[in-house]
Amino acid sequence: MADIRNQKLLYHLTSLQNVRSILERGLMPRAQLRNFEDVADQEIITNRQALGLENYVPFHWFSRNPFDGRVQYDRPLEQFVLITVRRTLAEQGNWKVVPCHPLANSAIQLLDYNEGFAQIDWEMMSRRDYHDPVCKSVCMAECLSPNPVPSAHFFRVYAPTDRVAGAVAHEIARLRLSLEVDVNRAMFLR
Repeated sequence: MADIRNQKLLYHLTSLQNVRSILERGLMPRAQLRNFEDVADQEIITNRQALGLENYVPFHWFSRNPFDGRVQYDRPLEQFVLITVRRTLAEQGNWKVVPCHPLANSAIQLLDYNEGFAQIDWEMMSRRDYHDPVCKSVCMAECLSPNPVPSAHFFRVYAPTDRVAGAVAHEIARLRLSLEVDVNRAMFLR
């Protein structure tokens, strides 16, 4: 398995239906969103709100994590994209890190970037064994932006197919953004 610790990107899965708004306004904390295609489970949303996490934009440390897989499995007819940012953006902005699944226990650890990065069990995460509950929880660690993330800060958008990439490229061109979109089927469930 890949050494996730030394990779360079953070990943945010979203529905293709949200791309136009995201490219126009950036990735927004859930508390600031209106009229969007919500991909998260309602019970999880409620629990995240109890922890104040709706005020952050969540990213994961790698693609095809348990969240991404569950969302795509539950919505087999929907198309998704992955929006990526460089980890250096998060480090320089001192984003917050939750070193395991935020709902794994009631004592959530919301740490500054460097401290949180050091707290993640990277060896366990790199195993990516979703049948092991501890490993699965570590694989759900998050990096959280306390502010909206404008599209100018995006590194690249990944799509599962040429058709989805074309739809994203159309929106990028319409807005005259300097942003690349690539097809990488391996980053998606199907």
